Amino acid sequence: MLRPSITAVFMCAYPPGPGQPPAARAYRSNTEPAAWHHERAIAEARGAGALYPFRYPPAEKRHYRAVPASPTICRTRTRTPRRHPHERRPHRRDRRPRDQHGRRAGRSARGAVLIEDDRIAAVARDAEEFAGVDAERIDAAGGFVLPGMVDSHRHTWMALLRAVSADMSLPQFLASTFYGTGSVLQAADLGTASLVGALEALDAGVTTIMDCCDCVNTPAHADAAVEALAEAGIRAVYAYGMQKYDFSPPGFAAHADRIADARRLRAGALSSDGGLVRMGMLLSDFGTVPFADTAAEVRAARDLGVLVASHTAAATTSILLKGLREMDDHGLLLPGHVHIHCPALDGQEWRMLADTGAKVTIAPETEMQMGMGHPPFRAAIDAGIAPGVSTDIVCVGSGDLFSQMRLGLQTQRMLDNDRVHATGTMPWTIGLSTRDALAWGTVNGADVLGLGDRIGSLTPGKKADVIVVRPRLGLVPSSHPVGSVVLQSTAADVDTVLVDGVVRKRDGRLVGVDLAAVRDRAHASLARIQEATAALPRHEPEEIAAWFGQAERMATRNFGAAYADGLPG
Repeated sequence: MLRPSITAVFMCAYPPGPGQPPAARAYRSNTEPAAWHHERAIAEARGAGALYPFRYPPAEKRHYRAVPASPTICRTRTRTPRRHPHERRPHRRDRRPRDQHGRRAGRSARGAVLIEDDRIAAVARDAEEFAGVDAERIDAAGGFVLPGMVDSHRHTWMALLRAVSADMSLPQFLASTFYGTGSVLQAADLGTASLVGALEALDAGVTTIMDCCDCVNTPAHADAAVEALAEAGIRAVYAYGMQKYDFSPPGFAAHADRIADARRLRAGALSSDGGLVRMGMLLSDFGTVPFADTAAEVRAARDLGVLVASHTAAATTSILLKGLREMDDHGLLLPGHVHIHCPALDGQEWRMLADTGAKVTIAPETEMQMGMGHPPFRAAIDAGIAPGVSTDIVCVGSGDLFSQMRLGLQTQRMLDNDRVHATGTMPWTIGLSTRDALAWGTVNGADVLGLGDRIGSLTPGKKADVIVVRPRLGLVPSSHPVGSVVLQSTAADVDTVLVDGVVRKRDGRLVGVDLAAVRDRAHASLARIQEATAALPRHEPEEIAAWFGQAERMATRNFGAAYADGLPG
């Protein structure tokens, strides 16, 4: 028996100019399942009503079909109009600008995005192309239609600790917030924090996160985090953390037990890669555990077939979080390994990452504050690696990708301009564009997480993760829409959010969640955390420096153990 399908259409990227007809409406529609001729799909994708580059699949992969959806939203009533198979579209030269990767960008004041069930069915330059579609319309007039943003590194377990580390360096943060709070965090409170963090991401237009859950103190902690992500309805890679905390009573007797629990989760709740939440593994910080343990983590992740991530070279001048040569010599730098931060890498190490097919995500706000080093956007690009951008932690930063894109872009522009000034002249052009920054938070982020074929751009066949960003006042239309999104937007401007075709935010408000109840849970959890952390010792800067120095010596010993059986031939 056929079940009804749901189709959604988003229309109008921004307001019309003086004398132009009223902007087309954005709408959600209901159409019966239909096979789309690929020429029509291409025609509707070109010049699309969105601000982001479109990726067109090869002809042999251009097949569109509606997937049965829940009949609780709406039912099929009309059929989507189709172009005759032999009708040809006149050739038009595509003059849209390209970004640094050569991808075309689409933008149209009357454009529309058609969604069937959980996927984008088509993109059109004019909403009238969907005039025959019986639809529930979502009005995007005065706004910008974008792919959902991708935060490729976020620690939701610290979401309750807003701004607690706002004036801390990296060593201060590690000695207090990270290892201190982590040592007392209970599973229920971690679950609450993960829910809050996921909802805050959705509210800011982030539809996908890599949730770096360092703090897996017990198996119950892992279960609580995964359940919270599912409850929020966000798309996520849950990166099971291997880091050890001084938690009492210990949840794992040995390091091998932690890896065994990751296998349990992979065999159970996260056995499928087809759902909203899939599994990854966050390695122990390099140098803080014996090299054999790091090797065991990487091999376990490889055996489980999950994404591998690590905080890499995040402490400029320090040996901590390095060890890439040792890992490469033992075949432990896997393709697709996500390296987080990376400001302390040298040229040889960047080439090593590029040669092993690594991915990189950068968190400008924490890197700049905490003394990690300069956010390495230019270094990644020069190495041939397309970087993602991430929020990291709300105990320091804003928690929205608009801030990270803006801060990262303008910082890298300043550094680029400084190099030009050093030659005794002025920069006559700007090397990185706002479109490049938008890529960091969308299509690049999707590629970083291994989801580039599913999300990250408004492309027919991809998952329906779509947002509408609408300036709150909207008194004047933008002269540069991409510039306005990257440099002038905030989380408060996010009007509509869809994940997998499901509306998660409408008219500026999260839907389908009892915010009052979540707020009560969060306040209660925060009170318990604050009471527990109040009993922890406070450390003076001299004590932190000595502790950090000991950690560096331990890292030297652990990295040296990589060659206990001799040097590679």
